[in-house]
Amino acid sequence: MADKLTEGNIFFLTSAFARELSNQADKMLKTIGLSPSHTLLLYLVNKNPEIQPSQLAEMLHLKPSTITRLVQKIERRGLVEKQSEGRATKVVCTSYGKITVEKVQEKWEKLIQHKREELGERYVDVLSEMISNALDTMEEGKEVD
Repeated sequence: MADKLTEGNIFFLTSAFARELSNQADKMLKTIGLSPSHTLLLYLVNKNPEIQPSQLAEMLHLKPSTITRLVQKIERRGLVEKQSEGRATKVVCTSYGKITVEKVQEKWEKLIQHKREELGERYVDVLSEMISNALDTMEEGKEVD
């Protein structure tokens, strides 16, 4: 039986859910040697050539300083490189990064398909939509403060 503090507690439930999903993603991505955050960042850089770090921060709902650290790590691995044009910095995939993205996509697709089989297609779609909408709503609320 759930404790009253955890039952219906959105903070506890979302954290527990995120931890479980992260653990599963970590296991799946272990062979690539990147964390889920690094793989998503690499995917987005590949999909959006010459993307700016501020755009990555917005897309991933992370602070710019966090994006800087994530980019530095995958840059050290030779997966991306930063290019400066005046004051603007852009991040681009290297050829090695593009090869790695193919492996990453395969792993993510496998993991998402597993969740669809485990939880049900409709459940995953509705849950994803609800979480996305909640994030958008919370982001809009920040702008007002």
